[in-house]
Amino acid sequence: MIVVVSRISVTSGNAVALAQQYRNRRRLVETMPGCMGVEIQRHQDRPEEFVAYSRWEDEDAFDRYQRHQARREAHARISEIPGRVRIDPDTRSTDRYEVLS
Repeated sequence: MIVVVSRISVTSGNAVALAQQYRNRRRLVETMPGCMGVEIQRHQDRPEEFVAYSRWEDEDAFDRYQRHQARREAHARISEIPGRVRIDPDTRSTDRYEVLS
């Protein structure tokens, strides 16, 4: 099993609307084979910072999701947010972790 942690920071735009969109997301990723769950978290002291935490059976399952239409659809919804959202490219990151226990 692997865990994928993605971090973003909103530099301008509507971080409140982004948080609401995350709350109301379609959960398409959870329908993908190999996905074992997803959590979206928002920093309590820095509300412009978000973390997506997902669990996958293996790297191949995550890689398939990365290439799938469901990922493109989920990410395209960000452009629907009124006032637009800009993400800081310098703080954006995605890390993969092997689960050992």
